[in-house]
Amino acid sequence: MRAMIFDVDGTLVDTNASHVRAWHRAFARFGYDIPAERIEVEIGKGGDKLVPSVLGKEEEARAGDGLRQAQKEEFLAIAGREHFRVFPGAREIFEALRRRGVSTALATSSDEKHLQATLKSAGVDFTTLADVVVTKSDADESKPSPDLVVAAVEKLDLPAAECAMVGDTVYDAEACEAAGVLCLGLLSGGTPATELLAAGAVAVWRDVAHLLQDLDRALNIANLPSTAVK
Repeated sequence: MRAMIFDVDGTLVDTNASHVRAWHRAFARFGYDIPAERIEVEIGKGGDKLVPSVLGKEEEARAGDGLRQAQKEEFLAIAGREHFRVFPGAREIFEALRRRGVSTALATSSDEKHLQATLKSAGVDFTTLADVVVTKSDADESKPSPDLVVAAVEKLDLPAAECAMVGDTVYDAEACEAAGVLCLGLLSGGTPATELLAAGAVAVWRDVAHLLQDLDRALNIANLPSTAVK
């Protein structure tokens, strides 16, 4: 296992609830009364997947682009007003992996502007800590499609079998499985361990600090044949 890919939202930075609020406000702008609970289960997807999943294909065709723009505006406003919490261990794990000779990547369904707003609010520029950064512009489709993970693997210039990804949603796990990359699940985004494991995660930790504390065992798990892990 020569590289570890990290999701950002809900994995390194505590932003999932803010994404829910931004989507809720965006839907309201267009006259849709969508409960926050309905949006929560979609967080981790990009807007190209979230809108049709919530509203259906017909409403996606009618209002999808406008909704995604509204969500972007709402999220940027939240990021400008609030300080996003960085999960403990999020910075330190990059150096710990570097000391072990493991390359790192960020892979987010957010576009560059979303990502920079997130990192500015958080006060940590993870793009300077990772070896590779992949955003929405690097993929035709967002998670749970494998495009982002595949793009990260290609930028790392490694076989998929030599990479693992750390994520907090079932969509991370599904994208990894489709890309042939092992998924290490975190509970920090609110998804239960049972759901992460059912979606394809090979193991689950409480948060990135727990993963850092257990890093050598995690790397050993990632190096096991998939049949041995399962």
